[in-house]
Amino acid sequence: MTFGTSDSNGAGEGTEFLEVLPPPGQELANYDNTLPCSKQGADIPQIFRDAMSVREEVYGEQGVPLEAEFDEDDARSWHWVVYASVASTASSPPKDLRKDSSTGIVAPDETRRSSADAGSRLPVGTIRLIPGPHGPNKYLEKYKADRHTDADPPSSFQEEAPKTHPLEPYVKLGRLAVLAPYRKLGLGKLLINAALKHAAKQPEEIYRPPSPTTMEMANLSGKPVQEAGTWNGLVMIHAQANLQPLWERYGFSEELRGEDGEVEIQKEERWIEEGIEHVGMWKRLKVESGRL
Repeated sequence: MTFGTSDSNGAGEGTEFLEVLPPPGQELANYDNTLPCSKQGADIPQIFRDAMSVREEVYGEQGVPLEAEFDEDDARSWHWVVYASVASTASSPPKDLRKDSSTGIVAPDETRRSSADAGSRLPVGTIRLIPGPHGPNKYLEKYKADRHTDADPPSSFQEEAPKTHPLEPYVKLGRLAVLAPYRKLGLGKLLINAALKHAAKQPEEIYRPPSPTTMEMANLSGKPVQEAGTWNGLVMIHAQANLQPLWERYGFSEELRGEDGEVEIQKEERWIEEGIEHVGMWKRLKVESGRL
């Protein structure tokens, strides 16, 4: 089994091991969220079906319904998929693994790569990046609306927490998933870094400001519109609460502070999504200058 670290051009060409699909848009118009990815039509991009195969297995293990796995953000998101080259279609990695000190990725000994490369390509991990603009957290709003006085909120729920939805443009990471036999091999790190690096280097692709007409219509209808015309590297995630330490290792935090130590975004209330406690976390990337 081997892994690589380069992105493809999104058209199904490029390296064998890590591919990125730009926002598929209308290519997902016929996606049926009541059917598994293996039952979708041939018009659905293969990379997206590969991403869904990982998501369905991982989140299905957590009790997330199939109908909830595909959502309205998938069509406008970038999707990364990491593949393993294995000797068969079995989802278990070979035993002869070693860790590459330069990449942190576990791979078989070099002498066995030729035979492994001749095997099948198996999607084993995925992540997506959703560009702005974003409205208020619909899951949190629903949680507050559905909550009863005799219900038990999450242990960290703050009844009087301040409103924290920023007007500044931001992007969202989500749907990070790695098949169980391939965890602790550095693939989560590979996917997170690939998405963040792409965002920092391609800001003009990640955020395109709403047109003046769109902003005016939103203002007239009372809908929130992100103010700024420039994305300044703000990234957020809806993290499962038990995975908060993982995201903290990548620089995300519930309360975002600037270089001067001032609080830019305060902690928001936690919420329950598909029976799992979630927390909003933030990070600011250093965006390449001169790209916007």
